[in-house]
Amino acid sequence: MSIHLQHLESELEENTRRRGYDFYCEGRVRSVFNINGIEWMAVVQGYDDHVVELRITNDTVMHYACNCNDEEDPCKHVAAVLYYIRKESHKQKRNDPSGYDEMKEEISYLPPHVLRYLILKYAAQSKDFRTFLGEYFNGDTRK
Repeated sequence: MSIHLQHLESELEENTRRRGYDFYCEGRVRSVFNINGIEWMAVVQGYDDHVVELRITNDTVMHYACNCNDEEDPCKHVAAVLYYIRKESHKQKRNDPSGYDEMKEEISYLPPHVLRYLILKYAAQSKDFRTFLGEYFNGDTRK
């Protein structure tokens, strides 16, 4: 199912839309990362933290996933992140080429299991990152 960001109100089920919008308004969408201009990851606080992954091209969601057990498709966590992206993605820093300051602030509250998940997910997708991790864990941090 593809979802256009400008048509959330007509493309999401009413209950999902309402609950997702409530989560967004309550500030539960945290640590939103635009990985490469297309892929997004975010953490949504609920009873547990939920990791949401999105792939968005030309304001259209081509793929979404959440680690929750909700039966709705998409779930309220995905809807909350979509509202965040639609309304606040312009606020993300784009002038910090290293990204260090933004990352430090954004990940400071994340629980260890979410950090492990994010590292493993990125390592699975990036050979350069796997190489970096291998060098880091082997004590070769000179590069």
